[in-house]
Amino acid sequence: MNKLLLIIATLFLFLSACTKSDDSILPGMVNAQRTSDSVIVQYLYDHKETGFIKDPSGLFYKINFIGDSIHFPVLTSVVSVNYTYQLLDGTVVSSSMGVTDFKGIQLIKHIAAWRIGLQKISTGGRMRMYIPPTLAFGEVGIPNLVPANATLICDVELVSFN
Repeated sequence: MNKLLLIIATLFLFLSACTKSDDSILPGMVNAQRTSDSVIVQYLYDHKETGFIKDPSGLFYKINFIGDSIHFPVLTSVVSVNYTYQLLDGTVVSSSMGVTDFKGIQLIKHIAAWRIGLQKISTGGRMRMYIPPTLAFGEVGIPNLVPANATLICDVELVSFN
């Protein structure tokens, strides 16, 4: 029994000594993620939004309709979507105004949040994403459209893909 306890304690010390916290690797990125998480969580709480899932990437999402549950896009797919982006204050900053495939651009070339989120729904699916800046347009934003470090709300419908 004592040998087993000694082995477990040694293993625990060995493993804990070999790990680094995220804070020592990329402090700016970790702090930005924590800030984004708290902003999104506070917004969801304040607006009584429920049922959202937090992806390990930091994306908060809610699938409103999964779609046909058969046809899911992959990163090389060209997606056709209806979408709206808005800021947390409700200002709409971009909308497809109908179906768009972004002139044939593959999913892998879209923002990280779309690469992560759209693979979770199938043809006909609809979802809402709360997107931290690190998964959207970051510190730069889009001049005259999306401010730097903007957290976005994106409603999207996956109409089709090829």
